[in-house]
Amino acid sequence: MRRATAGFALALLTAGPGAHAQEAPLLYRQIAARYQLSAAALYQLALQRAGRQSRFAPTPIPWPWTVRRCAQALCETVYPADRAAMAATVATGQAAGLRIYVGPLGLALHSVPGLPPQAITSPRVTLNEAARQLAMALAARRLNAADARPASSVGETRTDIASSRRSRASTARAQRWAPLVDRIATEEGLDPRLVHAIVAAESAYNAAAVSPKNAVGLMQLIPATAERFGLPRDQRHDPEANLRAGSRYLKWLLAYFDNDLALAVAGYNAGEGAVNRYGRRIPPYPETQTYVRRVRHFMAHSVGG
Repeated sequence: MRRATAGFALALLTAGPGAHAQEAPLLYRQIAARYQLSAAALYQLALQRAGRQSRFAPTPIPWPWTVRRCAQALCETVYPADRAAMAATVATGQAAGLRIYVGPLGLALHSVPGLPPQAITSPRVTLNEAARQLAMALAARRLNAADARPASSVGETRTDIASSRRSRASTARAQRWAPLVDRIATEEGLDPRLVHAIVAAESAYNAAAVSPKNAVGLMQLIPATAERFGLPRDQRHDPEANLRAGSRYLKWLLAYFDNDLALAVAGYNAGEGAVNRYGRRIPPYPETQTYVRRVRHFMAHSVGG
């Protein structure tokens, strides 16, 4: 059910610009522009998932504090009156072991473990994170579609093949940042495919990406990690500096986990402390396990070239 819904969401966001006549509010336009999505389609998706009549508007609007609680295939949608009521609804559902989806776009809480209540109840935060995940899913779908195309002709040089992969398997952002990613990875002694895969999984090559946890840039660095590897927190938005610090963290993780790629990637997502707490194994977080699989997939398909 969720997979079918996600597929519908992606189809909606890739529809032509004339498919949605209703103009999206400013917040939706801002977030859509950040992740290069259709603002009208994003708003239409929110209306379908969380739309309800409000005394504040003559037509239905996406309810900002929508909560969807699911037990296996059975789900119910709740429209709490305010942020406090939403927090209580989420807490009750979590205590009952239900799957929880929040905000107008139905952000899955299990995809962002540890999100604090003030973030869970903020429409701006949940919209931003849900849109970021949709953008990443769209990028992955484009990669899969590109990979299904006919292979390069016999006789191409290695450089030709890499260039062909880059041009057909990457978004415009990936094409823009691929040379810089290649250079930084090489200078830091890393496999460029790995750095490309991390960038694709973290930000979908969006140098302006910002997460609800204040992770920013191509490699989604939080302030503490940036400073730990020599980058002042106020310089995290610089693409080259961001890539440099993120690559150094990744290289450190590989050394720390004895070149175990899966553990290093899991550590990049969840922190090396989480990997240690679970006996130096991939933590049982759905987000982290999905993240490791995604990075491996991107590496296998030579993300970025």
